[in-house]
Amino acid sequence: MRLRWTTEEQTAIREHAAVLGISTQDYIRQSAVSRALDWQRQRDAFHEIARRRGTSVEQLLQQGTLTDDTA
Repeated sequence: MRLRWTTEEQTAIREHAAVLGISTQDYIRQSAVSRALDWQRQRDAFHEIARRRGTSVEQLLQQGTLTDDTA
């Protein structure tokens, strides 16, 4: 899969990578890893909350009992 960015997005990525002193490729890789790890932590937290409540994540979300303040 080839990712495509707008000119504005490319500029923002290049500029932020330059400020951090890393290559654009390293910036993209590090950003992707960070997002993936954040997603895993959030998923794990949802599963732990559901486990403690004796239900499933899907049921929590359907019931609307899981809010931003809960996690």
